[in-house]
Amino acid sequence: MAQRQLKSTHRPPDTTTLRQVATDAGRSLPSAVVRPERRAVLINFKVSEELAMALAERAQADGLTQKQVMTRALQAIGLPVDPLDLEDRTPRRRIRRAAA
Repeated sequence: MAQRQLKSTHRPPDTTTLRQVATDAGRSLPSAVVRPERRAVLINFKVSEELAMALAERAQADGLTQKQVMTRALQAIGLPVDPLDLEDRTPRRRIRRAAA
């Protein structure tokens, strides 16, 4: 009896593999977006209370997070900013509904 060779699941599949799986399954849905693995690090620095308040007020007025305001400013001066860093990825809390 021949042994089947299984593909490794340690790496996310590439676009070609996802399209082939969809074709094999008889589906015509677009392939899933595979985001490359990236490493995020924490940057922490102290600023004056006045600047911190101004940043918070600006972010709230623009409907953004403080991180989004900062990353947009860094992008504006020419630094390479990953598109994921420009998104609001704040975890949303679920609202518990009272039992009726």
